[in-house]
Amino acid sequence: MEFFDIIEEIVDDDLLFILKYGLLISNFITIFILLYFKSKKQQNEKEEKKSVLLVTAHPDDEAMFFLPTITYLNDNNYEVHLICLSNGNANKIGKIREVELEKCCKYLKINKLTIINDKDLQDSMSVMWLIEKIQKIVEEYIDENNIKGVITFDKKGISGHLNHIACYKAISSMKRTEGLKVFVLETTNILRKYSSILDFFVSSILNDNLMVNLNILKAWRSMKIHHSQFVWYRKLFVVFSRYAYINTLIKI
Repeated sequence: MEFFDIIEEIVDDDLLFILKYGLLISNFITIFILLYFKSKKQQNEKEEKKSVLLVTAHPDDEAMFFLPTITYLNDNNYEVHLICLSNGNANKIGKIREVELEKCCKYLKINKLTIINDKDLQDSMSVMWLIEKIQKIVEEYIDENNIKGVITFDKKGISGHLNHIACYKAISSMKRTEGLKVFVLETTNILRKYSSILDFFVSSILNDNLMVNLNILKAWRSMKIHHSQFVWYRKLFVVFSRYAYINTLIKI
């Protein structure tokens, strides 16, 4: 073998070594970079979808009507924000009900609570709230807290309460930021409303956005915290109402 052939063979072997292991190392580096940016993207996506705002009318609405939804959100690592648009001062015990709501939110792991006490948004079964005022409150909160989803009552307000219906009217017609999702809690007929967990079978067929709470003690304890409101018919409501066990949400 001539001298130049030996040199060429050595050089070829070295090039082959460099190419082989160089490509292997570069592949590892590329995969690492891709995985890093993918994890950052997924982390950002999770952060973006975590903040959900629940808009209610009175202290105890969250426990009476939205408990399955709150349970679902907590179990799936969403950060739950709650705006209660009044302090429930119809019987002049608004301050007491504020304290009860704060305790209930702590029990339900809702760390972001805002209670509104405005002269135009007072607890009333006969006065329709100012829609524009509700929208201003909610829209500002959404912008300031990077909210990606809003949940409130539907157009029938579950119980037909005017304050509940005002929540729907305001949220359904307000300006939405890009990507904001809005859901409303479905009102059912009276037979389904008081069929407790048995309504699961009908709800699972009719609605894909189904949230379930199987812990009756959680429903009882959360309502019991609202001691000023926990009269006999609300105790019956906790036992027999589907809303203690089941929520179905409708996207609007």
